[in-house]
Amino acid sequence: MTEDDFLEALFKRMPLPPGDLVIPPGDDCAGFRSADGGILLIAVDQVVEGRHFLDEGPFTASPRQVGRKLLARNLSDIAAMGGTPLYCLSSVALGSRHDTAWLDRFFDGMLELCRRWETHLIGGDLARGAERTVASLTIVGRAGERQVLRRSGARAGDGFWATGVFGRSFATAHHLDFEPRIEEGRWLAERGLSRAMIDVSDGLLIDAGRLCRASGVGLFLDPGTVPRRSGDTTLQEALTDGEDYELLFAVSKENEERLRRDWPFRGLPLTRLGEFRSAPSPGVFDLGGKPLDTEGARGWDHFSR
Repeated sequence: MTEDDFLEALFKRMPLPPGDLVIPPGDDCAGFRSADGGILLIAVDQVVEGRHFLDEGPFTASPRQVGRKLLARNLSDIAAMGGTPLYCLSSVALGSRHDTAWLDRFFDGMLELCRRWETHLIGGDLARGAERTVASLTIVGRAGERQVLRRSGARAGDGFWATGVFGRSFATAHHLDFEPRIEEGRWLAERGLSRAMIDVSDGLLIDAGRLCRASGVGLFLDPGTVPRRSGDTTLQEALTDGEDYELLFAVSKENEERLRRDWPFRGLPLTRLGEFRSAPSPGVFDLGGKPLDTEGARGWDHFSR
């Protein structure tokens, strides 16, 4: 069973609260209608020692980088909804290899990023855990009801676009110092240029597939257009490595030229990777209509690692 299979079954068992929940489980954030008519966004993510960061070897992460990454992962979820972050709460179970000095520097990294994005840490919980450190963070943001972006809005004929470059995120330390695309996501949402959006955490291919399933369409992707992080990044790495935290989004044909013309983030690559079309089943295909994978790999799945 994959992680997506498990979650799909779990969501069916979960009774939803009545009334104000307008974005149920299955998106980058849950969403409640707020008193001012906007959408209150809520998401949670975590970092696990040995999975999301290493404490030894050539790819060792500093505690400051770990704290920053935890918040940045959550900010990326807010960005994928076209939202603005507001508040967060953190929970840390400190493993046997780390002490309070490590924890202090961990919060240095988190609070520096909080200040940058005017996101306020308002509480949480601390504990001494078992062997490995595990930290989670819950984030609260907001978006306009008519502007909030979900995974389910892509339509046949829409272009499939991406920000940034892909692959080798762990080997290059990009996963520790990436910039969450808050401004870019909000810009797309406020101008009505995107119909649907998701951020890339588990891999371009697997996350694009989630966008397809939520929207009920197929994606015909041109692998040759995928921008790679470096000259030695393979196509498989670009499609499946994950932890890129870039935005994937659908743009209607009538808005594609305006997107190209008005895109203000000149230092950030913007690439059209393919097109959404009707398909017998939602999924990602190459231009010939064959299901796209690379040596059987689709991306990161915690239940298969």
